Amino acid sequence: MQTVAPTYKNKICVITPTIRPEGIPLVQKALDKQTFTDFDWLIGSPFDPKNWATWVKDKHKGGLYTLNRVYNDLFRASKCELIVSWQDFTYAGPDTLKRFWSHYKYEPKMIVSALGHKYSDETWRERTWEDLRKPGLCGPNYVEWNLCAIPLKGIVEAGGFDEKQDWLYYGMGEYQLDHRLAEMGHTFYCDAKIESFSLGHGRVPDWDEKNGMGSGRGEPYMKRVANLKSRNMWPVIGKL
Repeated sequence: MQTVAPTYKNKICVITPTIRPEGIPLVQKALDKQTFTDFDWLIGSPFDPKNWATWVKDKHKGGLYTLNRVYNDLFRASKCELIVSWQDFTYAGPDTLKRFWSHYKYEPKMIVSALGHKYSDETWRERTWEDLRKPGLCGPNYVEWNLCAIPLKGIVEAGGFDEKQDWLYYGMGEYQLDHRLAEMGHTFYCDAKIESFSLGHGRVPDWDEKNGMGSGRGEPYMKRVANLKSRNMWPVIGKL
């Protein structure tokens, strides 16, 4: 059967999942200044962003409105070659999308992550969280989805996020998706020239307890990730 190549509307889709509309203006401020302009902006949120972005509404009936569920909805709505995950409360310089696209054209199977700290306010002086990652080639655990670029083709082939996993481990599905992309031959890179500036914001009270990277509850999950030996062992996730 002959496969027809998809027709892309734009080169990049910037996607922003959020339940915090107050975190959107900082993203818009950054996107308005981008030197690379061949992109769409999709916002997945229960709230109308009331700006020039495309609003991707939640069409599910019942269940939890989790980060992973919104990401999968945004993947389905994207018509582009390269996904740039740009989360709320995050700012970056005007050449951010240009650098992401240059990386993609050089190596189409590379996931590129920005580096950057979290701050108390937009003076960007007082840090509330320190980014200790090193620039250069890295592993799948070092990708930060607050600002990173991933080929849409790879996301679709990998099956997207595990939505049920998010119910237990608050946003931990990203680690499993990154590992599946690694199994498919994707490489990972932290670009020090793509610097993000994020505002520190509150998490749910039991986030530290539930988060798989910092609690005993996460150990079974991380073992599950470590035991992924082949695609046949991957869970069936969504229908992207």
